[in-house]
Amino acid sequence: MDKKAIVHKIMEEKNVEAMLLYSPQNRYWFSRFNSSLGYILITKTKTYLFVDGRYLTAAQQKADLQNIDEIIGFGPVFDLINSKLLEEKISKVGFESDWVYVKDSEIMTQKIKAELISINTENLRITKDDWEVEQIQKACDITNQVFEDVLKNVKPGMSEKELARFVSDSFLKFGAEKLSFDTIVASGVNGSMPHAVPSDKKLQNGELVTLDMGCFYNGYASDQTRTFALGDKLDPKLLEIFQIVFDAQQAGIDAVKSGVEAKKIHEICFDYIDKKGYGKYFTHGTGHGLGIEIHEEPYQSVGGNKTLAPGHVITVEPGIYIPGLGGVRIEDDLLVTQAGYKKITTARRELIFVK
Repeated sequence: MDKKAIVHKIMEEKNVEAMLLYSPQNRYWFSRFNSSLGYILITKTKTYLFVDGRYLTAAQQKADLQNIDEIIGFGPVFDLINSKLLEEKISKVGFESDWVYVKDSEIMTQKIKAELISINTENLRITKDDWEVEQIQKACDITNQVFEDVLKNVKPGMSEKELARFVSDSFLKFGAEKLSFDTIVASGVNGSMPHAVPSDKKLQNGELVTLDMGCFYNGYASDQTRTFALGDKLDPKLLEIFQIVFDAQQAGIDAVKSGVEAKKIHEICFDYIDKKGYGKYFTHGTGHGLGIEIHEEPYQSVGGNKTLAPGHVITVEPGIYIPGLGGVRIEDDLLVTQAGYKKITTARRELIFVK
């Protein structure tokens, strides 16, 4: 289903004659044009992109602009929107209730001469088309290149901050637009914090290092976590929890297919870790959707209420985090298919000892 058809289906379900997209994420998804500010008005017959002077020329010159019939430069933008609503005799307009701030909705209500209907758009981008999957795949391919670069260059004595900076430079070197989130580097005891902030702590032999990183390519994100070891010796307890997380993740991955409840993936991973005696050390959901945002529907967690379907792109990322000892997380990105899944991340998953 193309993006116009997706929006038109929502319009029909919610009994509105037009849809106004305001969030940068949804506007980029619909048009492939990126701007910090703008509006897309989608009616039953036409689509209009409203942008200010900072973006007007870029929009007019963009060769691969999608789904837009007319580009309109800002004057008084709501007057311009109202003129199109009047032209097409539109009385009900949907807007993104999950994106628009209350103050902005109040302004829209005052300025737009139509009834505004709030619509939750959390499922708007949940199914990826082939082009979107290709961009995520490219972002994941770059992420694998960065991981291999890290393994060649990481060494004891390097600080967590230095490794994080190396990762940033490496992503740009291999063609990423930018990072998809702040890189997490957690070595030794810091590995017990799932979202540790890189510090001045030095990496040491005999430690595990958790590296959670990703990038954007053409506006679509990757998200990958690997845990590796420095030196050739490791505390047996760390070896044990690595294998448990590895096996739990594989069990979760094996369960991914169309028709499975998203929360089931979390239950499978958590139950495996819990049966091994480490359930209290697995303290977050098992995964999330991935696309224009680094975290989006569907969520693989206790509260995940979606059913997996072909075209969903998700992460599977169980972990064990033991204060005073360290931690392990392994994360991969998967495309849900009718029969199962396709793994989009390709970096080595087994425990690597960097010597």
